Amino acid sequence: MPGELIVAGAVRGLVSEGERIAKIIGDVMPDAIGLAVSKEGLSAMSELAGSAKHSSDPTNTEERVYIKGLAAFGKVMKPPPCFSAALDSGIPVTPLDMGDEHYTAAYCRYVTTWDMMRQGRSQKSMLRHKFKAATPKEFVLEWDRMVNRFDGYRALEASREMWLAKGACRLAERYPKTLVILEYERLRGFLKYLEKSGCNCIVRE
Repeated sequence: MPGELIVAGAVRGLVSEGERIAKIIGDVMPDAIGLAVSKEGLSAMSELAGSAKHSSDPTNTEERVYIKGLAAFGKVMKPPPCFSAALDSGIPVTPLDMGDEHYTAAYCRYVTTWDMMRQGRSQKSMLRHKFKAATPKEFVLEWDRMVNRFDGYRALEASREMWLAKGACRLAERYPKTLVILEYERLRGFLKYLEKSGCNCIVRE
């Protein structure tokens, strides 16, 4: 019989979210933590844990818009403090997201050349976009709607949500109490697939 599954949505990059997630971890005291990162991403984060090698420099236009907009709500940092808090907890952490190989295959399956062309053409409008969000959560959801407005990109993220939900269910079968931490942008779809699988959870937003 599956153990207890608790799910926490988070704002990636916001320093204050690291403190909030750390408090949730302390309150829940899970036996295991699942993160919405790939095994490669977790490895990179682990290498930076405890070091001073942190940054908020963007690597592409979408990230540039994200960091600039999110900075209106507080200090922004990479790796995301909401995920780093899990590594700092000392509790076993499992990466739940697609690895590089699976993500590349999913990208090729769902994102068409036409999607990529339209995404490229829309980058200037992304930089000019005036966000209406009044809270960090509203901001990340508005940002997500903008960067994933084309069909292929939405399908790609939906496939990630399904992948994450399946991984969370598997983790819950192994431990008495599991905490899953993922970005708010994927939370709604993740919960939908979790419900379809018959895997119950408690949500901490």
